[in-house]
Amino acid sequence: MRDRGLIQTTRQLFLLLAGFAIAGVLLESGGLANWAQGLEIGPLRTVAVPVTQAVQSAVQPLGLGAIRKGTLENLARVGWSDDSALTARVNNEESAGAGESATASKETQRADTHGPTPVKTPKHSEHALGAATPLAADVPVTMELPQLPEAEPGKPRVVALAGDSMMAVGLSAELLRQAAGDKNLHFVKAYRSGTGLARPEVFNWMEQYPAMIGSAKPDVVIVAIGANDGQGFVVDGKVLKCGSDEWRAVYQQRLADYLAMVEADGARVVWMALPPMRIPVYNAKIAMINRIAYTVVSQNPQATWWNPVRYIGDASGRFREFTTLSDGKTIRVRATDGIHLSDEGAGLVTPMLLKWLDPPTPMQQASAPAATQESVHATEAPTHEDGGGARQPQGRGHSKGQPQPDGGL
Repeated sequence: MRDRGLIQTTRQLFLLLAGFAIAGVLLESGGLANWAQGLEIGPLRTVAVPVTQAVQSAVQPLGLGAIRKGTLENLARVGWSDDSALTARVNNEESAGAGESATASKETQRADTHGPTPVKTPKHSEHALGAATPLAADVPVTMELPQLPEAEPGKPRVVALAGDSMMAVGLSAELLRQAAGDKNLHFVKAYRSGTGLARPEVFNWMEQYPAMIGSAKPDVVIVAIGANDGQGFVVDGKVLKCGSDEWRAVYQQRLADYLAMVEADGARVVWMALPPMRIPVYNAKIAMINRIAYTVVSQNPQATWWNPVRYIGDASGRFREFTTLSDGKTIRVRATDGIHLSDEGAGLVTPMLLKWLDPPTPMQQASAPAATQESVHATEAPTHEDGGGARQPQGRGHSKGQPQPDGGL
């Protein structure tokens, strides 16, 4: 009797769990379809996309998509959503009235029932040189940070911190910590880990960045992005292999569009080079991303390429996990994943950025102890690097600047 009762209880538990699983699949069919679309190009995505789309089409007549949509919108209204664009849209609907709300709801319903929202091609600014620009042969290390206009008295300089986890991990935290209490600077967070510019159908920065910024008008935007972009993607039904000529042309244009967007209100943009990575295959992809980014940034008068490798790389500009400071102290400069900066590593990079954003007054300079940037690192990186970080003769820098030994990267 006990054994039969146990079997019966186990069967009921299994049926209950199966019921929950089926209900979850039915309610989240749209989310599953979006998840499948976001997978990296490969065998898993090839199988997952048609399966999830078939499930989504099958449950569409049940009207469950509307339930899912309404739930996501309600979560956004109470601040429980990490989708900045959705949060901005529902807030705008409430203030715009029923007419505009109905139109926006129809667009959301269409996206929920037919997959991800199609990516809109933005208008390119006159400085956004995209796929037509030849790819730079090398990437400079030492660059000058251009002098910023004097801030208005009593008005803090607005600085947007933008990008993926290369900004979110280490760098942004150190900038915010070291600038705490500085009334001359106001920071706006515009970063999201696990994102990039290669896959706008997964996370569309052209929609998300304006929502993250809101009504703020940054004077400066510091960008660190691209660590997730070394992957293939689909354009018009065709798979473009990472690194191919077609892939590069599309990615270069997407990067140019992003740059045009963040500088649209006259913001000065500092584009941080991605640091050398531990794994050679991944490092080669990152070197390619850097070349593409520099190609676009170096042609834009509002943007400056800025490379942290002098502080965190070895003497040849390659990856290193630890470094010894001039005082003999050894610190970890990279996270254990071999990708991100550690807090201490970011702490070597951020002082120069903050000094540039909010220069000390002549009185402060006179009273400060004598120090140079060489005191924060034990070795010097080369003045130029190729894709692998090897030493190269110094070549052309930014069109608006020259190498600066004291303060520029």
